[in-house]
Amino acid sequence: MRYILYYTLAIIMFAVVTGCSSDESSPRKSSARSEVRKKARAKKARDPKTSITETKPAKQAEKAKKEYSYSSAGKPDPFTPLFAEISTPLKKASAKTRDKSFLTPLQKYALKDLKLVAVVKTNNENTGMLEDPTGYGYVITKGMLVGDNDGVVERVTPTSLVIKEKIYNSLGESEFKVSTIKMKNVE
Repeated sequence: MRYILYYTLAIIMFAVVTGCSSDESSPRKSSARSEVRKKARAKKARDPKTSITETKPAKQAEKAKKEYSYSSAGKPDPFTPLFAEISTPLKKASAKTRDKSFLTPLQKYALKDLKLVAVVKTNNENTGMLEDPTGYGYVITKGMLVGDNDGVVERVTPTSLVIKEKIYNSLGESEFKVSTIKMKNVE
């Protein structure tokens, strides 16, 4: 049994060795391949479109030289809304709905909450002092903003402040209203 195994292995080895040996046909195949390669190289060298000396960086430099320009002619605007809104006249925001973080301290209070404490006459001009509900006092002159309705101090008299306010009616239109703050304890 051992001998049969040895004989079969020997036959297989012989077949493998003889199969891998060089034939007369294999040099012909390699020479045919080399001839095809030589012809392809010669064709590339003759072809003006391709040259062997041209390198990849040169091709990239040519592409970089060509500048791209965009033309929006005939193309839709990408920023237009898909659905057109019906425009209606908007009512102006009232002073009550505005952002109070950008207001002066006196614009955060209503005129009825402010008290005129004193009026001082300096250089032919009166200067008043208003007190807010927390008890803090502010020096007031003509042209300052006061009140939550965008009020502007028109004049300071010896006993009162005259303030022109912008108020909104029921239609959302602005109107001007003149208000006065009088000093309570006048002696």
